[in-house]
Amino acid sequence: MNYFKYLFFHSDDLENVLRVLDVKPVFKKYARCEIIAEAEESLVGKCGDLIFVITDKDFDLEPIYSVSVEVTKLENGREFRYGRYIFEEDLKIDADFDEKLFYDYIPSILSHIAIAEILIGEIKARAEHLSKNESEIIKELTILSEEARTPSVEILEEISLKISDLRTTFFTSYIRLKQIIERTFESVGRARTLSIYLNGFLGEKIEEISNELDILRNYEARFEQTLNRVGDALDVIHLRIEMFRNKENLELQKRTSALQAAAVVVEFVAVFYYTMKVWESFLPVKKMPHQISFLLLTLFTTTVVAYTDVLADFIREKKFNRKFLLFTITLLTVLIAMVVVPLLLTH
Repeated sequence: MNYFKYLFFHSDDLENVLRVLDVKPVFKKYARCEIIAEAEESLVGKCGDLIFVITDKDFDLEPIYSVSVEVTKLENGREFRYGRYIFEEDLKIDADFDEKLFYDYIPSILSHIAIAEILIGEIKARAEHLSKNESEIIKELTILSEEARTPSVEILEEISLKISDLRTTFFTSYIRLKQIIERTFESVGRARTLSIYLNGFLGEKIEEISNELDILRNYEARFEQTLNRVGDALDVIHLRIEMFRNKENLELQKRTSALQAAAVVVEFVAVFYYTMKVWESFLPVKKMPHQISFLLLTLFTTTVVAYTDVLADFIREKKFNRKFLLFTITLLTVLIAMVVVPLLLTH
């Protein structure tokens, strides 16, 4: 065949391809591709994730990518390992027939180019869609940033949730775009490696795709900046929420401290009063000098009030410490003094 086509299909279309061609199975494996079936003047092969058909006949199925090839003498053209070629709309090759070239190298490099071009089309579509979303997000972010000047923590939390939702949706689409770009670079890289091995075969086509991909990658950088901008806005709102909460906590701590101080005073008065009544009931306290009785009663009350906190720490930690031992000894000492001193002073 001096004139034929390489037609590429998804691997899912293999059964349809085989049915249209009415082929018989064969198996020839090469370094990168393999021939799996043949029909009259047609071959079916597999290269990576793609199925390819080499044929000079019209084909009923629509391929995802196709290249027409003419084997002819060329006065000029680009040199490569097996001869010369020109690749414009069609591929013209001046080379002797070689199975490795026509059944392995060419379908392999074309399959990588096909995948790259298909993915570039998807990148453009996704980038256009993300650009529209980006404009809406920036507009929404501007509105929410104005609303975020409120001192209300509840409103700030609602705004935070809205911005988080915006960021999550955009981030998911961005990651998918990034994955497709990386996969495209991978296909271009494989095509370039094979082109270098073939001394530059289809190198200009690969560079054309690579340059287009570099331009499209600017979208990736722009979308990443948008994500960072949304993230910064979210950080600012979280900072405001934390600031207001800290302020509320500080006010609450002040109120709590005031209440605790009041509680200590009430506790001190209650302990002082009831201790005095119990003390007077059992011991001749009234016969003691008032200065000594007041001093002992104040010391006992103070020690009891302080001891409640020490005892709470001991119950919580469940271990003895020096502070607990010191207060216990102090309390027992004061208690003994309150018993002994009245008896001594009244005899």
